[in-house]
Amino acid sequence: MGRVGEEVWGVVDFALSDMRCLARDCARDEVARKFVAPALELIMLDKALRGGFDREEALLRFGEMYATAIAGDGSVERGLVVLVVGGELGGGATLLRLAALHLLNELLPEDLRFGVRTYAGEGIYRIAAIGGDAARLKRLLAVSAPSAGGGYLSDKFEGFVGEVRVEVRFGGMRLTPKGHVAADLTISEGGVEVKYNVYLRRDAIVLEFISTDRNRAELAARLLRHAGVSAEVKKVGDRDEWRVEATTDRLAAGRKELRDAIAEVVRRAVENGGVDRETADRWLDKLERGITLREDWPKYEVGLTEGALVVRYASTNPGNIEREARRLEAMGLVEGVHFSVRMPEGGKAGYVRVLREGLERVAWLSVHGEGDRQRLAAEFVDLILERAEEKGGAVYKKALEVVRRGREVDSMRLTNIKGAEVFVGGKRYVVDVLGGGAQTERSGSGRTLLRITIAADIAEKEARGDGVRGEYTITFGRYGKDNAAVGYAVARADAPGGREADAERLAALIKALTGKEPRVRRMKDGTIVIKCTREHLDGFARYAELADAIARWLEETGRQHCWKGTCRDSA
Repeated sequence: MGRVGEEVWGVVDFALSDMRCLARDCARDEVARKFVAPALELIMLDKALRGGFDREEALLRFGEMYATAIAGDGSVERGLVVLVVGGELGGGATLLRLAALHLLNELLPEDLRFGVRTYAGEGIYRIAAIGGDAARLKRLLAVSAPSAGGGYLSDKFEGFVGEVRVEVRFGGMRLTPKGHVAADLTISEGGVEVKYNVYLRRDAIVLEFISTDRNRAELAARLLRHAGVSAEVKKVGDRDEWRVEATTDRLAAGRKELRDAIAEVVRRAVENGGVDRETADRWLDKLERGITLREDWPKYEVGLTEGALVVRYASTNPGNIEREARRLEAMGLVEGVHFSVRMPEGGKAGYVRVLREGLERVAWLSVHGEGDRQRLAAEFVDLILERAEEKGGAVYKKALEVVRRGREVDSMRLTNIKGAEVFVGGKRYVVDVLGGGAQTERSGSGRTLLRITIAADIAEKEARGDGVRGEYTITFGRYGKDNAAVGYAVARADAPGGREADAERLAALIKALTGKEPRVRRMKDGTIVIKCTREHLDGFARYAELADAIARWLEETGRQHCWKGTCRDSA
């Protein structure tokens, strides 16, 4: 699109000048609202291009609005950002979105400009940024996506963080009225920048940002977090001022770019006589080697992407990536099964990513391991939970859930389940488990399956007579592009009471063992299928008779889903 044509502005005028008509004709005002956001974006960006509106403010507001749209109707994956526009008049709304993206590119620096592709089908339009274009768009959205309390307001936005490439610039130096050395430091990303003050006080380096604009302070904290420093916005007393502050140790835990810039401030202060050599050497030692959260551990990132927990350490230093990979192996984890590795290339950071199976395994080793393996695993679990707690909310809740499941593996025996009462299908059942086991096998198509067989006595509590004793089998396989672990069982027509009664007994057994009721599907031909998910499999893994076979199957089928050193967490 070479320019924003008159026909586009015609759509904007229509959307903004006659909203009542649009809403009436379409019978739903959500159709009208579909046009409002991109129309306002177009007006704002056009005004910024003509100098009538602050350029940086326009980038931030657009990013916030576009990210919000993605949170509702879009997705974020590695190398992909997609916004979906559907429903009535979706083509017109898509046209406005594309026009706004065109104007946005004219405002962005050359190295941040990106292209998009549009796909139409089945009544919807997809606006997609792919590969390097997605990476550049994510850099803007990482800075501008809505957040509060130190975290993003949508789990989808965590997918922006990995592409951040903050730049840090050292500014001029001066003396404060109290005789302390001060300097300007600017952190920028996505075409947006914030200037901070750095003070070299007698006992600490202090980086500070103060503003009467709460939103500006939130931006300052966000950029600082992208530079690797834990930071929050705090109100200054009863005044209408907001402060972001970080001191020596937090700054020394930040990214190399930030540590190098602050180290330059310290060196110049020594040359000018503003700081004594002994104090400067102590600060420089911390800044040059970096401080980890606990002894000998680097700073792992913990967050959520599409609801899945992400545990990752990134570095441009190949030696650091290799060190962490060997450390994970020393705990008992296997590359390609429990964690994945990408070495740094072309100046870009590499990473070690611990998969869900890996964190669960470490949690189990932290309780059941021996010697150094148990010690390392316990330290790592504490480290990850500490990082997750800093993020708080959904991140901490998810991390606790994964660790709890890992610790529960192999912690019980099937025969512990005696007289368990569960409510299924409007009835209360009593379940006694007699035993069971699990084994892997090959299907006719070559798929590796996991077959779990449980012997149990199951009785309807309110009914008279004895329970029904039998063997129940659930078969798990890996399915779909996400390699999800899904289990199926088929109710038997020849069972006492027929298919319906057998399906209810099987659902009661699964709920008694895992704590979660399975989904029951009734086919047109009368077949009844019981479906289990990964949550059920995690529940089965708590039992000693099943744990080893489940672990082997997950490792083998998980390894099959790894390609060129990249593994996706299985659902």
